[in-house]
Amino acid sequence: MKIIILAGGEGKRMWPIQTDKYLIPFLGQPLISYTLKRIADGINFDEVIIVTKEASRDQVSQIASSLGIKHKIAIQEEPKGMADALLSAKEDINGEILVINAEDVLEERVYQDVLTTASDTQSDVVLSGLQVKSYFPGGYLEVKRDRIQGIVEKPGKGNEPSDLVKLVVDYFRDGGKLVSYLEEASSEKDDVYEVALAKICDSCDVRFIRYNGVWIPLKYPWQILETGAYFLSTLEQNISPGSKVSDKAIIEGNVKIEEGAKVFEGAVIKGPCYIGKNVIVGNNTMIRESILEEGVVTGFNCDITRSYIGRNSWFHTNYVGDSVIEGDFGMGSGAVLANLRLDDATIRIGDEKIDTGRTKLGTVAGKGSRVGVNASIMPGVRIGVNCLIGPGVVLHEDVKDNTRILVKQQYQVSKRTPSLTSYDQFRKKL
Repeated sequence: MKIIILAGGEGKRMWPIQTDKYLIPFLGQPLISYTLKRIADGINFDEVIIVTKEASRDQVSQIASSLGIKHKIAIQEEPKGMADALLSAKEDINGEILVINAEDVLEERVYQDVLTTASDTQSDVVLSGLQVKSYFPGGYLEVKRDRIQGIVEKPGKGNEPSDLVKLVVDYFRDGGKLVSYLEEASSEKDDVYEVALAKICDSCDVRFIRYNGVWIPLKYPWQILETGAYFLSTLEQNISPGSKVSDKAIIEGNVKIEEGAKVFEGAVIKGPCYIGKNVIVGNNTMIRESILEEGVVTGFNCDITRSYIGRNSWFHTNYVGDSVIEGDFGMGSGAVLANLRLDDATIRIGDEKIDTGRTKLGTVAGKGSRVGVNASIMPGVRIGVNCLIGPGVVLHEDVKDNTRILVKQQYQVSKRTPSLTSYDQFRKKL
């Protein structure tokens, strides 16, 4: 059997995050490495075929090789959807195949359950459905007993044919037959794969398994926080002997501190937390339920809570709440990334007012941006790559890539006549 891993696409909804979703590091490892490890630990397979783009070829191949996984790389020239991604690898798609997404966080058992069902029933196709309690804007499985009758894409609340949202854990007994269906299918929308599946449901034995475990899709940048929280939940306390932690620092709970990290006097780290290689946690800084990837520096008196901090970011006397920082990000003293609306409403993003469903969400910032002293970034604001937010700015709106924002300050200058008041009068009252 072959495993087809889909690791392409543009991720337009992830702006301002520029790193490919499957290459975003969590606990020091790119996301795709966790997917590959789950496959290697739980599935018997002959070969893994990873469909990605040319720019990611070497890095993806290196990750697979480092895990000892026999693999091939197929290049998707343009991000034209799932069907196109599979057809990019059609020369290698034959026999039994299992198709999965590179960036979805799922429990290993979903793969095993799909393959066990395929073996027990000898079905042509086995798909997986996540049981949901409320409406999710995805594809729903139309089922009758243990068989799939069709797939309804985004039916709208109240029109769902079942409580099963389709996951991308798709088994096909004959990969070549799937390729032929994909080549024949057509659609004006980005749903050629779903159109092909619908035709397969009409002519083949298609079954499904119900899955009710962990599922964290990565479609929007704030979902990095959910993904990070999941990986943090897997930690146990582990402090590298190659790190330097002051005996006057406080480490509580499941905290992993990597080699080369330094934690200074007065710092408090409350787990679960990940402190990456060569991270510096300065005096009197508090880190709570956060990921600090390699090379992050927090100077004196910072508060970083429930946030994802990408590599080589710098802070000094700052508050960072529920924020996603891609990396190479710097904040001047006194700058704040606020995370809570005063009306306690859920935070909506951008001109489209996308409801994140979160009552606490700070800033989402791309690589290379800087925030000046005493600037205040309001909840849910996105800052593009290589931006400069000047001192004292109160930022309420998203900032496009490569933008500088400064506040113009006017002085009122007048003569001052010194008073004869002495501070001694106040001293006497103390």
